[in-house]
Amino acid sequence: MALFTIVLPVLLGVMALGVDFALIYLNWSMVQKAADAAALAGASQLTGVTGSAATVKPNVVNYVDGYACLNGIKNGTSTLCTAAASPAGYADNIVFTNVTDFQVSVGIHRSVPYYFGKMIGLNEAGVAATATAAIEAPGTVPQGLFPIGLPCNGPCSDLKALLKSLSGLSNSGGGSNITLGAKFIVSKIWNQPSPGNFGWLDVGQGNGAPALGSVLQNGSTQTYSVGSLVSTTPGVGKGNGNPAKAGLDARLKACATGIADPCANGGTIPSTLSCNDPCLITVPAVDYSLCSGASCNNMKIYGFAQMYMEQDSSTTSGIDACIVTNNNCTTTGSAGAPNYGSLSPPVLIN
Repeated sequence: MALFTIVLPVLLGVMALGVDFALIYLNWSMVQKAADAAALAGASQLTGVTGSAATVKPNVVNYVDGYACLNGIKNGTSTLCTAAASPAGYADNIVFTNVTDFQVSVGIHRSVPYYFGKMIGLNEAGVAATATAAIEAPGTVPQGLFPIGLPCNGPCSDLKALLKSLSGLSNSGGGSNITLGAKFIVSKIWNQPSPGNFGWLDVGQGNGAPALGSVLQNGSTQTYSVGSLVSTTPGVGKGNGNPAKAGLDARLKACATGIADPCANGGTIPSTLSCNDPCLITVPAVDYSLCSGASCNNMKIYGFAQMYMEQDSSTTSGIDACIVTNNNCTTTGSAGAPNYGSLSPPVLIN
């Protein structure tokens, strides 16, 4: 009994402090989740345009404050959340919101009061969490790759380099200066359907017109990444273009109607356009300079761009297309992939 009497206060003290430390850990977990949610929400407002950080920062801060608030952090002013004040003894603070063209970093601090620790002079503990979310260019296309390639001479590192690489081509208006959203007649760029059809890529369909028609309508079922190799494939030679035409016609007929034309809007995809719209296609940038004759083998994919295609208004046989930008319609981003204007949804990188 004597020994128990001596040890009991120590045991009760340890148990009491254990309760306090458990409460501190619980609050740290809540703060970390709030930081993660805030960073992802803030990054959803990024455009990925170089030099845009200052312009988008007010929206980013509004989303950071709002989603932190929705996750229990009672600090900041936002139109997205009007939560009550913090509980007595607790104090929240969004320490920083750093914004770049492609990343949002958030730091949150919370003061947590001790309950039993006050008996030994401990009043409050501070818990802190940081999170960084980014939008990245697509490094992998799991499925749906369209069987045409943007001719890129060498490693085009970004959208500007890609457009420069394309500047020798003619758009549907007759000019030679390629800009974001400029329309091009597909047959002028890829020489379709020329004998041998060296413009079409083999994205898993192999040779043959029927297989090409299917992949033109539905996209590839295979996965491709930056650095993957692709080759061209015959299949639409003279007198054998009907499957390809049928595939393209079916795809165009399934496209949305009544939306703002991305090709007439500077290449910006309207919010009303679904990411699953068949006219929104993902294409690889490849180097055709090593082609020999009617075929090109083992061409390296440098990156992926998104294009919007539509029926050419001047001819029933031509297809117009333009390079567009969007940060919601690709799936797997990669920090090392070149930015051709199409970016993945925000992901946590730290």
